[in-house]
Amino acid sequence: MNAGPQSEPDRDAERGVRRLALVLRPDRDLRHPLETISAWSAAVGVELFGADQEPRLPHGIARRPEASLADGCDAVLALGGDGTMLEALRVAAPHRVPALGVNLGTLGYLTEIDAAHFEAALSALARGEYTIETRAGLALAPGNGIEAQIAYNDFVLTRVPGRGQAALALHIDGELLVRYASDGVITATPQGSTAYAFAAGGPLVSPRAQGMIVMPDAPHGLFNRAVVLAEGERLGIEVLPRSAPVSLERDGRLLGHAEAGAALEILAHPDAARVVRVHPGGFAKRARRKLGITDPAGLADFDLAGHER
Repeated sequence: MNAGPQSEPDRDAERGVRRLALVLRPDRDLRHPLETISAWSAAVGVELFGADQEPRLPHGIARRPEASLADGCDAVLALGGDGTMLEALRVAAPHRVPALGVNLGTLGYLTEIDAAHFEAALSALARGEYTIETRAGLALAPGNGIEAQIAYNDFVLTRVPGRGQAALALHIDGELLVRYASDGVITATPQGSTAYAFAAGGPLVSPRAQGMIVMPDAPHGLFNRAVVLAEGERLGIEVLPRSAPVSLERDGRLLGHAEAGAALEILAHPDAARVVRVHPGGFAKRARRKLGITDPAGLADFDLAGHER
């Protein structure tokens, strides 16, 4: 995987954000954060845009269709959790606009800031005090009645409950790697390595990396390891003749089903999306904080050379 520098200064850092699109978590009372955003935007001269079918938006926010919501904007602000952030990436990415996530849920691993730092983050946006990092995606080729898709976390192929095991063959650039019976297979972006793939025992990967993580889900057989593919390598997934039907999900949403004999192709999509960073600190700091990583009691107060901290 290529993990070279993926940060860049904002293109309008001197003037900061002046046009901001909003993506809201469904079925959540967001009156207080929306009032805060409205007051801030009026004070600093930022124009706000929201989806035209969103009834919770305060008066004065311009309405647009979702497909063009981010068009011409400097950033997209997601108010919610990881699901809302993924939706913001889908809205922002086609327009090459970065997204910033505000965690109003529980874990919010993909979100950059929490409610306590919300107003400070808005001020940073207005002043241009932020950077942009690129994120890889996964591109699913069209086929099996499913259109071409981009995932920002993962594609998951999983057995249908009550229908038996999934029997799959994995190919890399057309060459067979392995066949196995399992609950399915998880293909994750580096950003998505902390989601389903991590829960299944996969590696923790820097979100700045480029490539693809392939993780078998509860396989029956000797091969139970994650495989990491480089940018440009193609993963082929064949649903074998003896397989039960499988479902295909993109970022947690059902896309459809595949029967025995179906074949899918997935390719890492570099620079698929962009995210806003307003906090200092890198991957390790965020992983410790968001995933609750702690040291063993015997090492917590000492470094690895035995020096007391």
